[in-house]
Amino acid sequence: MRHCGGVDEVKTIRLDVAYDGTDFHGWQRQPGLRTVQGVLEAGLAAVLAEPAGLAGAGRTDAGVHARGQVASFRTGTTLPARAIAARLGRQLPRDLAVVDAREAAEDFHARHSARARRYTYRLLDRPDVLWARFAWRPRRGFDPERLTAACTVLEGRHDCAAFQAAGAAIRGTECRVHRASWRRWESGWMLEVVADRFLYHMVRNIVGTALKVVGAADPAHAMRVVLESRARERAGPPAPPQGLCLEQVFYAEESA
Repeated sequence: MRHCGGVDEVKTIRLDVAYDGTDFHGWQRQPGLRTVQGVLEAGLAAVLAEPAGLAGAGRTDAGVHARGQVASFRTGTTLPARAIAARLGRQLPRDLAVVDAREAAEDFHARHSARARRYTYRLLDRPDVLWARFAWRPRRGFDPERLTAACTVLEGRHDCAAFQAAGAAIRGTECRVHRASWRRWESGWMLEVVADRFLYHMVRNIVGTALKVVGAADPAHAMRVVLESRARERAGPPAPPQGLCLEQVFYAEESA
């Protein structure tokens, strides 16, 4: 540790992380399982020669990917952030990468300091072997205009309990959705959702519900009925995890 006036100097490091979630059992450390947090912490312990307890901005599930995950930890090392990232990169497997590293404010916390997060969900509209790990092709076709109509009604501040996974811990289900819109990508259609917080399986349940109501006479009205019911059983089944990606985390100095 560095010493200043006889006091140990500890700093906060922010890591921007990307990973292919296919072969991970999610973000959160779990005994005996390969997780993103577990692999990162093991690599950091080797680099820093001390334990590093990581906080993550989003606790992604098994099979879910990230290009903009953020993690933070406190350390007394004299290594600068970029040197930590370089040495850590040599410890990591091919499906996990540190994109950026920097020293952050002392009170920065990857999860508690976050103001919003941006997720995407990719749907395939035709078979595509190269994208099969990162997108989902529903059995039935879909009309993108009707998907758009169904999801636009989610924008604003709502009780989103209908989209929380059954059995999840209830600790408040109100969310402010800044954006919920579909757009074309090279092999299909992609939902982009930005919100101040996300409930467990929320985006996957929104996608499943949108596909359920897309055949209704008025998809927007059908989605609103599900939303206002606050009942999980009224929503559709969750879309599988491989189409979901954590793209970005917003903090106070950034605009969502």
